Amino acid sequence: MTTNMTRRRAVGLIATAPTLLWKQSRAAGAAVDETGFVPIGGIDQWIGIQGRDSRNPAILYLHGGPGEAQSPFLKEFIPWESDFTVVNWDQRGSGRTYGRNGPSTPGMSTPEMALERLAQDAREVAQYACRRLSKKKIILVGQSWGAGLGLHVVKRWPELFYAFVGTGQPVSWHLKIESQERWAREQATAAGDQESLKALSDTASLPESDRRRIMASGKYRMSPSDLEYIKVYEKFVGPPPLPTHGDAADWLAGGRFTGEKLAPIEYSLDARKLGLDFSIPFFVIQGRDDHIAPFEVARAYVAEVRAPKKAFIAIDGGHWACFTNATAFVEALRQHVRPLAVR
Repeated sequence: MTTNMTRRRAVGLIATAPTLLWKQSRAAGAAVDETGFVPIGGIDQWIGIQGRDSRNPAILYLHGGPGEAQSPFLKEFIPWESDFTVVNWDQRGSGRTYGRNGPSTPGMSTPEMALERLAQDAREVAQYACRRLSKKKIILVGQSWGAGLGLHVVKRWPELFYAFVGTGQPVSWHLKIESQERWAREQATAAGDQESLKALSDTASLPESDRRRIMASGKYRMSPSDLEYIKVYEKFVGPPPLPTHGDAADWLAGGRFTGEKLAPIEYSLDARKLGLDFSIPFFVIQGRDDHIAPFEVARAYVAEVRAPKKAFIAIDGGHWACFTNATAFVEALRQHVRPLAVR
């Protein structure tokens, strides 16, 4: 358990951490900076809570991937922490939670069981955050895979949240592949890239879940800001050979573990089938250059959604615009979402 520690020490707490973020008294308005393992869904799972003022609204952030745990990258949330207390959670099978429980992590034997277990875990983490921070409700922010998971969570337990915010919002695997291939063809044609055009043609009849088809459009998928953000991951993992123990090894292994377990869920994704009616405010803040979760697909989806309050907010950036353009992302949260939690 760590409270009011330096960020460097907090990020470094792993194996020696107790299994609870033990409740301590905290003066109103005090900063929050703590990490540790909490019993969630029957296993120890890693949670970090950071913010400059405990009176601020709280955000539960659902990371992408699947398996793209944020515990090594808490500094990316520093721009958020003036206006919000951010709760990060390494999901079951990911990051430090994977490091604590390993490949024998329960509840992941089938894709359907894994999705159900992760949704239940997210509910428990939200309830824990409400208790820990003395909040009636919190805000749910999901990125990429986390935004898809978040839809399941707010549909089932809307009473826990002031609002849902998606970024890098996935909608439909079919529409995603269709959009990515169209974009790649346009870019390859303009560049005279015959090799990519041939790869796109040769794989067009393959199933949309076939890796060869998925990768055929890969050359043009990431925006310049995405390519820059990926360097954060590369720096953490380090140069070859890949690490075999420690945080980075657990992060990589967790990504492989959850990727294999949850790939069928991603391939069958169609958020519209969950229903377009939401009982809480609904926002998507999307990078204009997002071709991983295509911008136009997300915008069309939000146009169909029915909610007490909704908005689709476009900002500069790609799939990780919430980090690469944190100023615009936080301003959108401040303008559209924060007022809902500070009435």
